[in-house]
Amino acid sequence: MDQERESLYRGFADRLVEAMREAGHASREGSWSRLPVEIEPLRREAQAKSLTTARKYLEGEAFPRRHRLERIAEWLNVNPDWLASGTGPRYITEQSESADDLPAEALALARAWAALPRHYREPIRSWVVMASIVNSLPEDAKQLPPAAAGLERRRQDREKG
Repeated sequence: MDQERESLYRGFADRLVEAMREAGHASREGSWSRLPVEIEPLRREAQAKSLTTARKYLEGEAFPRRHRLERIAEWLNVNPDWLASGTGPRYITEQSESADDLPAEALALARAWAALPRHYREPIRSWVVMASIVNSLPEDAKQLPPAAAGLERRRQDREKG
């Protein structure tokens, strides 16, 4: 392997390990693995054919194809360009930060959401989408399902105590 490619692969491996640790995929205490992070989640998310391929990514011996690189970056909530070459902003949210005129609180929430594992992000995303749909409905169309009718507080007068 030529020196330039070896440097590219090693840099990718270092950024990958760093991002995986940050995302909570560090090796468990007492693990016999020589790798600093869990290999199975990487193999699964990258759709690598084997654990050997995933290990090669982590050790800087191989570089994933673009579609796998993008899957890994999405899984870890990082910018694919940063993961591949170290250029550009690390987080995807940082790319749009300058273009959007969002309050600091919204950007902080976006960063916190992006740092969550996918299985936490998806339900939150669904709730936000549903809330935005319901919020744009006329007041008389906003109804809870019959099973939750007793939970409705918006239209009920508060009892005076």
